[in-house]
This record gives sequence, structure tokens and C-alpha cells, in this order.
Amino acid sequence: MDYDDSFFSAPVRYAVDELESDEELQTDIQEKTIHTDLTHSPIDTNLTLIFGPAGPGNVYIDSLDKKPTKIGTVTCTAQDKQETNATILQMSGQPIIFISFSKVIDAEDTVQYTRSILNQFKNKISKIIVLDSFASENDLTPPTIRVLQSSSSPVIKGLTLYEIPHMITGLPAAIVNYCEVHSIPCFDLLTLQEYVYGKLLVTEDTLIAYNQGLSQLGLNLQFDSQLLQQVLNHHGRINDNHHRLYI
Repeated sequence: MDYDDSFFSAPVRYAVDELESDEELQTDIQEKTIHTDLTHSPIDTNLTLIFGPAGPGNVYIDSLDKKPTKIGTVTCTAQDKQETNATILQMSGQPIIFISFSKVIDAEDTVQYTRSILNQFKNKISKIIVLDSFASENDLTPPTIRVLQSSSSPVIKGLTLYEIPHMITGLPAAIVNYCEVHSIPCFDLLTLQEYVYGKLLVTEDTLIAYNQGLSQLGLNLQFDSQLLQQVLNHHGRINDNHHRLYI
């Protein structure tokens, strides 16, 4: 990692959707309960947590060439029905934890999910990385990887900042906000996500950008192209080019 300690990181910019009233909050808590269950707790105290929200992030994690081991799940219980919405995995022999989400989390639930997961790793976290994405915008030019980070994170010279007025929302925003409050180094890696006719796409180029960003953060991870095809077939519809996933 090429740190530049002489400069503070750029101000983070994110939006966490808030509930409209205390009554709505009470109703929401009563209706939904988020549980994070681990089969065993990692003994490492310098963990790197990598979140893969549903979309390019979870596709990347599910396509890794070195398959991590499942160590837990994140479930949502609502009206006596339980649904598993994320899988927690650990890279064998390394202090790296992956959280791969199988569905998009509703904005009003993102804070509860974030707290539930991160409470399981309290006092064991070295840094957090979120595999996020952004759609093509006229004022953004290559490179196709950006970073938005918490103020306690060192600046990485090799990464271009995701700057104001652009904002992140949803689960990534909730995670960065949590890290800001608790002074945890956090890097939200945003890769360019294509779209056609209003449909967002995941391509190999989308995931290659994650490799580049993770490398700048000192992590040598790679995805397997054949596994990627299997994941794309499982998660969504592939177009005629056979390398794009509509989500």
C-alpha cells in the first residue's frame, strides 16, 4: 500500500436514509430482527472485512479463484419467517473475512444489518472494504475505480477519490457511517457499472477494477472467469455476449 500520511483524506460524503418517526422505527424493529451467527469466531485481531453488497460486490466474492470457507450467516426474521440474506466467509490461513449479500437490503434496514454484523467482530477489525459501484456519469472519466473512505483512513496515492457532489447510499453508506463514528479505517471501492436500457450490468471489466483497487490496499485477490460464468448463470440473465449479468 502506498500511503500518503502528509494529507488527510477527502471529506466522506454519504447518505443514510432515516426513518420518518420514532413510531415508524419502533414498528420496523418489531417486524424485523437481524441475526448474525458465526460457527466459530476468528481469533485474529487484525481482520480485514470485505463487504460485497448484492450486485458486482457479491458476484466478485462468489467468483474468487481461492474459495473462502463459510463461517456464518446473516438472517432476517420477519413475521415468523426467516431469510438468509448474507453469507460470512473466511479466507483460509488469512485474516480476511468476506460478507456476501444475496439480496439488496432495504434502505431502512441497512443500519441494523451493519450493527449486527460488525458487533460480531468488535475490537478485531483492522480495516473494512466495501465493493461498491457507480453508474456512468458525464463528469467522471477513467480510471473506472474510485474510492470513498472514512476520515481515519490513510490516503492511497494510487486510487482516485469519489468526490463531491457524488454520494453513496444504502448499505455502503451505512457501513461508512458506522466506521466514521467508530474511527475504523474504511474504503468504499466503487467500480464503473454499465447499464443498457435501464438495466445494470456486471461484466469482467467491472470485477477487474476491483482487483486493481484491492491491490492498492495490499490485497492480492483474483476472480476465476469460469466461476464468474457460473455465478452469472445462477444470479441472473446473461446477454448475447455471454459475459454480462443483468441485475
